[in-house]
Amino acid sequence: MKWLLIQVLALALLFTLVTDKTASAQDRRVQTVYEYVLVNADASVDDVAQQISDKASALGWNILSKSTSGVPDGCDYRAIVLSLVNPAYADQLLSINRETAPFAIVDRINVFEDERGVNVSIVNPHSVNRTVLMDDEAYFDLSEGHRMDLRGLILGGAGGSQSTAEYGQQRSRGYIGKTMGVMAGGLFADKIQEKAFVADGDLQATAESVREGLSRDSEKWGLVLTYEAAFPKHDLVLFGSTGAPMEAKSFAIVGDGNDKSRKDFACPGLAHAGAYPIEVLVIGKEDGVSVQFVDAMYRMKMYFEDAGKMAFMKNMTMPGSLADELRDQIRSQLGVEN
Repeated sequence: MKWLLIQVLALALLFTLVTDKTASAQDRRVQTVYEYVLVNADASVDDVAQQISDKASALGWNILSKSTSGVPDGCDYRAIVLSLVNPAYADQLLSINRETAPFAIVDRINVFEDERGVNVSIVNPHSVNRTVLMDDEAYFDLSEGHRMDLRGLILGGAGGSQSTAEYGQQRSRGYIGKTMGVMAGGLFADKIQEKAFVADGDLQATAESVREGLSRDSEKWGLVLTYEAAFPKHDLVLFGSTGAPMEAKSFAIVGDGNDKSRKDFACPGLAHAGAYPIEVLVIGKEDGVSVQFVDAMYRMKMYFEDAGKMAFMKNMTMPGSLADELRDQIRSQLGVEN
């Protein structure tokens, strides 16, 4: 009887270990694009955004921008997106992969209101890093530590209820496949597009020209410079660009996405405001300076894929149109045709 009891206990322990290991593997595998941190905050959108900004600055983060998002027609709610950088974390990512990591180093915190009150969500570092670093599992702990740091900036200041609810596209890996087998899929590294190249150019002079071009509102989508961040150690400058018409259209298209609890809201797409601004990279190369951004349709899929296949098909001309405007802004002051 005693031996039987020992065997039962051993089997129970083994089951627990296997179950825990499976749960851990599941946690590592399935990730969504966005995650709530705070819901029903006891303050206004402006006050919550300012509290987070002040706390982040005090902890050594660089606040790049605090921008009010465009909203669809008839929407009376607001969203403010904080773009910020943790210098030490950015240096780690850039040391891992200087070519792709610039598109993951800026964090975006979305403070937005809806029928339930004021909420705060983050872009999930796991989701972004898995895509940008092309499914290298070696950096799970780095991403998780950063996720917790982001949550720490938000919690404790504005009251409300803590949340870990996830929304946005669920992915079991960072690789993003093609929609209907034809649209905007592949390795992230292959989706970085060079929009201008200045042979034997100077990084700072090139960045100044790009800054000037991005500072002029584009005609249709209202794209305009939102932030600038220089990383001299890595010989690169990163710009952020966004526009109210582009944001409003994007949020109208995505709607509630895969979060059906928001389907009856007046403007559910504001939960996706953390998708913007768009990154524009000026980076030094051996023979000059390259100006790049991610293929516009691919980037839309990174952050809005839960809009569904039909939404992407119906609006498939939008990404190319805004990419053309962004490219023209970049080239306008560089005097290059390539």
